[in-house]
Formats: sequence, structure tokens, C-alpha cells
Amino acid sequence: MTLMAAQALISTPEDSGLLVDGQPASGAFVQVLDADTPGQGIDITAASGRDTDITLTTLGVPKVAPEAGGTGFTLQRLYYALDGTPIERSDFAIGERFVTVLRIIPHEDLGARLMINDPLPAGFEIDNPNLLRSGDLRDLDWLKLAEAEHSEFRSDRFLAAVDLRGTGRVTLAYIARAVTPGDFHHPAASVEDMYRPAYRARTATGRVTIR
Repeated sequence: MTLMAAQALISTPEDSGLLVDGQPASGAFVQVLDADTPGQGIDITAASGRDTDITLTTLGVPKVAPEAGGTGFTLQRLYYALDGTPIERSDFAIGERFVTVLRIIPHEDLGARLMINDPLPAGFEIDNPNLLRSGDLRDLDWLKLAEAEHSEFRSDRFLAAVDLRGTGRVTLAYIARAVTPGDFHHPAASVEDMYRPAYRARTATGRVTIR
């Protein structure tokens, strides 16, 4: 019944009994603001004059990317050479292969169904994902990897679903290759509890150079 009532208000907002700036509502209650334009105040009242509850949802895109952080988890994104040597630089040569390691550290014993999303910079691609799908991880025997319930190796990102139990760390990895020269934005990786979205974490953004 609640869903039906919500759908009815979306299709016929004039039946809500609300006034927007003193006028009966006509159309969806949406206001779009440009980044550099201050919003004008809106007066929302009930036509009956009585107190009423409303839910206001705001969505936005930050001008500056947030720093690494989160709630419930810490997410690390690290790079290694195929032999396990850490890569502590942001420049790569064309054709260079390396291992991207994603490490999720729970802050407490939550138990969760996690979704991990690691977007690639434009100059990277996942290298031969069929090896990982088949379980051929001989190049990564220096890593203790978690078993993902589901994983996807897309052209622009790595996705995985993991069932978290206890407080143990979750380590995922894939092999990537630098393929296109240039200077590229590197989006943040993220992890989210699919059923409790307040529990989430992200890495920092950055830049990579491929020479």
C-alpha cells in the first residue's frame, strides 16, 4: 500500500495536499541547481494548515573528490610487480604488466555482502582475465586471495561480490597492463555493504602517466 501511495503522489502530486510557494503542486517536486548558482528558497506548506511530515532527498556531485575514508571498512588499492615487489610510483611504460591488489579491512565483526568496484584509468586494461576465471593464479602465489562469489572483468573496471564473515581481511587481485600513452585520471575504488549502504569505503583518486 505504501508503494502504491508513493506512485500515486508521483503521478498526481496535486493530490498530496501540499503547497509550493503558496500554489498547489503541479509536477514532480524537483529542483535542479547549477554548481555556481545559489539555490532559491522554497516554501512548502500543507493546504490544510496542519503539521505534516515530508521527506526531502538531495543529490549532488562534489566539486573536489573526497579523500580516502569510509565507515565500517578501510579499502586499500596497491600495485605490485608480478614477482610481488611493491610499485610505489604513478608512471608506467606501455606494455608493462602489474598486479592491482584491493584489500578490505573490516573495523568490526559485521558480516556483510560486499560489492567492490575498481574503475580503471583510461590507459589501463585488465590483462587476460580468463586466467583468473580458470583459477590459474601461479603468477600470484605470493598473495593469499579471498574467494569472490562473483567477479566481472570489464573493459573499464573490475567488479566483485564477496561474502564477509568475521573480521578477517579480504584481498582481491587482478593483472593489468598499461596500453595507451598519456596522463589519465584514476577514479577511486569503492566497497559497499549491499544491504547497509551506510557501511562503505573508498580509496583516494589520483593520476597515472603512461609513457
